[in-house]
Amino acid sequence: MGSEFSSTILIVDDEEYIRILASSVLKAEGFQVLEASGISDALALAAKHDIDVLLTDLHMPGALNGLQLAAQIRATDPLVHVIISSGDDPSVLKDDEMGAVFLAKPYRPHQLTRAVRMNAIG
Repeated sequence: MGSEFSSTILIVDDEEYIRILASSVLKAEGFQVLEASGISDALALAAKHDIDVLLTDLHMPGALNGLQLAAQIRATDPLVHVIISSGDDPSVLKDDEMGAVFLAKPYRPHQLTRAVRMNAIG
């Protein structure tokens, strides 16, 4: 088991198996993890909890994508660190002003853990 972190990670992905895998990996490392399958669930969780890191898929069903979700969450909590996960090219973040980190899909557990540790408050 990894060392304990007090950071809370919000994982947003409409693909259940990816969400479950990411959640399991991060919980095993001692992170507190919240999961959402869509934008509205993510916004509700972010309103109720202090989120340190948002890990979101770029492409989500509905009106907003992952970057737009991140912008809404950061509008109320500008200290949230953002990790955007996608099978797209990292250039999708070229106009990002939030300093979001890109995590290419498919990712390995150690890549996920490293990205979150680098962005977690601790």
